[in-house]
Amino acid sequence: MARSPRSIETPGRIVEITSRTVHGRFLMRPSEEVNELILGIVGRAQAKYGVELFAFVFLSNHLHMLMRVLGVEQMALFNGFVKGNIARELGVVHQWRERFWGRRYHHAPVKDTEAAQIKRFRYVLSNSCKEGLVRSPLDWPGVTSARALYNGETELKGRWFDRTTQYRAGAKRGDLDYSSVETVKLSPMPFLADYSAGDQHQFMIDAVRQVEQEASEHRAEHGSRFMGARLIMSQNPHKAPKNFTPSPAPHFHTTTREEYLELLEIRRNRQIAYCQAAEKLRRGEPDVVFPPDCYPPGLPYIPPADT
Repeated sequence: MARSPRSIETPGRIVEITSRTVHGRFLMRPSEEVNELILGIVGRAQAKYGVELFAFVFLSNHLHMLMRVLGVEQMALFNGFVKGNIARELGVVHQWRERFWGRRYHHAPVKDTEAAQIKRFRYVLSNSCKEGLVRSPLDWPGVTSARALYNGETELKGRWFDRTTQYRAGAKRGDLDYSSVETVKLSPMPFLADYSAGDQHQFMIDAVRQVEQEASEHRAEHGSRFMGARLIMSQNPHKAPKNFTPSPAPHFHTTTREEYLELLEIRRNRQIAYCQAAEKLRRGEPDVVFPPDCYPPGLPYIPPADT
């Protein structure tokens, strides 16, 4: 089996989505135009597919989105829309004609415990800061939910362009008559559901301050400095980091080994059931039942019989 079947184990599970540009190139390098386009695409996708977003960050060469989905179909439609449109729009902006993304997106379900949710939320929040790019997640010049969460806001605005209508009308690419303002809506993490609005806001402030403190201690320990927004925005988007070796992403996000092994066993059983169903389908057996939230594989091509 070339690819593992998509699975979130439980409908309504929180998942973290990650995806990286080809070779880790800086094809999402921040700029006012790039930021507006990405937010417009995410806002349009959220309006179309109803995904609940908790936190996100788009770095120059990869993205993280923490969300809740009802099933793999909703997850696939949302992420396919986001990645496909980002590739088309930013490919034009940066004059990149080749493949944009390195591979399909990775999704990792988050264990439905408060500790696991807090751990992953803080991880997404720390991106851009933990890599030594900026002093604080609030300073990242690209698309991030950090500033909105820190300020107690729940919406971010971007611009979506209807390229089909624009093309048919023969209009120029930047014609705003064929665009609309789209809104990305942020929801509080489930563990914050019983907090008051003031306590939720204070949690966000404390989380940002903790990330800043940890990054500061790391820089002091290693004698390093952060890059800064000006240098980040001056990078060549076609370039890639030196010695690019991305680490493998985990299948799940938990806080204990026992929780991870529990989810891993569920995943293995689903894969076995999927493989068995796929083999029956290839043999031509009728009424094959696949595990919930799985896509059946494509059948081999059978040439028509000579007539």
